[in-house]
Amino acid sequence: MKKRNIYHNQSQEILSLFEDAGSSIKVMCIPMDYAKNDHVVMFCNGNGDIIRKPFSVKNSLEGKQYLLEEVTKSCHHHGINLQHVFFGGEDCGSYSDNFITTLRSEDWLVAGVNAHDAKKQRENMQASTDRLDLLGICKLLLSCRGNCVPAQSGIYLILRTLVRQRRKLVSMSTGVKNRIHTIVDRIFPGFLSERKSGILPFSKGSLLLMQDRFSVHQIRRRRRSSLAKLLARQGVHQPDRCAEKLQQYADQVLKLKWTPESRQKNN
Repeated sequence: MKKRNIYHNQSQEILSLFEDAGSSIKVMCIPMDYAKNDHVVMFCNGNGDIIRKPFSVKNSLEGKQYLLEEVTKSCHHHGINLQHVFFGGEDCGSYSDNFITTLRSEDWLVAGVNAHDAKKQRENMQASTDRLDLLGICKLLLSCRGNCVPAQSGIYLILRTLVRQRRKLVSMSTGVKNRIHTIVDRIFPGFLSERKSGILPFSKGSLLLMQDRFSVHQIRRRRRSSLAKLLARQGVHQPDRCAEKLQQYADQVLKLKWTPESRQKNN
């Protein structure tokens, strides 16, 4: 697949904002270090010059309003259009969801950056302070490396939740199937191998046969016509041939299990 843009690892939304501003100095980047009670924010222009040193903002509606008022004042003072302002912070827990969602609902551009990548951008890798954390976030944002998709809300959140739930269900299903394989291999070895038994593992027919009094002997004693009818009702292709193959394989399993040698080993 051909790349449509040479900056495929960068945010197209942030790149467009810089392009629309015409000059980096006409862009305001606001890195945010999220916290449960008080976020720490800083104002920088597109060149990385600090317009306002780090300060605290309450993680509340009032705090959001205070932040936007300060943004408006700084933009007016430095001649920056409000349309060329964007926010960003590390992907974090749910405690910042309301704050971020409210900003996005008012059409502000809010990017999320990878915490590990932000840490690598710090000037001091051995220490962590609010200022160092903000500098790491800011460097990523100014290099246009951020995810501006609102993955914490709306249809994106629903899709992400469903994908995670499906992954868990697949994992649980695999675990159950593995346990079933272990038990079936003791009762009727090879039954869950379509090549040997002719039955697709865990199909409707397979599950029905395992449901009640399942054993090699029980399968072998069934009338072939009745077995074929049962498989036909479960949508098995060529049920007569399948029933014949299944019972022939049951014969082989019985002979293998009950040879004189195997009896001596059991005794």
